Amino acid sequence: MRKLIPSVLILNILILFFLASASCQNSDSEAINWEEKQIENGLIWKHTHTDKLFDSKQNINILEVDMQLRDATLVYNRTENVRTSELAQEAGAIAAVNAGFFDVAEGGSVTYIKVDGIVHEEDSVKWKANQNFNGAIIIKKDGGVEIEVADYYEHYTLKDQYDDVLFTGCLLLDEGERMPLPDISFVNNRHPRTCIGLFSNRKILLITVDGRTEQAQGMSLHELTDFLELLGCKEAINLDGGGSTSMWIKDFEESGIVNMPCDNRIFDHEGERAVSNILIIK
Repeated sequence: MRKLIPSVLILNILILFFLASASCQNSDSEAINWEEKQIENGLIWKHTHTDKLFDSKQNINILEVDMQLRDATLVYNRTENVRTSELAQEAGAIAAVNAGFFDVAEGGSVTYIKVDGIVHEEDSVKWKANQNFNGAIIIKKDGGVEIEVADYYEHYTLKDQYDDVLFTGCLLLDEGERMPLPDISFVNNRHPRTCIGLFSNRKILLITVDGRTEQAQGMSLHELTDFLELLGCKEAINLDGGGSTSMWIKDFEESGIVNMPCDNRIFDHEGERAVSNILIIK
């Protein structure tokens, strides 16, 4: 005979579920309202400007990408920094976000980067290894996307099936588990953020969280991880953020920038920073 679960136990389970998700929501339990638009088959854009997360104002944009219908790749200008919108247009993209950390003054990536199977060895003088750059984004020649704990550079250079590789961080989620984060201001303070989250290697989310204005306060990496878990991501990694955070969609208004980049400290689409590499959707 099947045993019935006592109603008190059911109530306790519901309470535990609520408490587990409460860190991702304000005391107001009203759901976040998302605007949603299909850009192309396999590419959906979602946006919200809400005060329902972390007792703060947040302006969030998400690109939901079906990798069975779309391709992703890195675009890299190693000699000079160029705005995300310009790099994306030149590459014939339909959408893009800024990607890895770079040398603001002289250009070039400050972490290991492999693009279209090519590693520029002369860039290695700028590569930095620290607790922040502990993850790797991998785009395979068959179109699959993976996020993992970063291995030695040579491991990725020798893998012919790895078309694009970027070291970045901090790594936030690995196989559904939260990763430990260093106790530093970069992690603990609220900043604009760009990140990538995976449901599988065939479905990814590209996310920008705006910040440094009264209308958008940004997130700590702890809050960003909470948010990614709320979205259902199993793998996730932080990309370059701050003034670099930008999301571009083809044919959106004049510049294509849909978020509010903060380099001008104004809540508008005009504060875009020049960067060295971006992640595009084709």
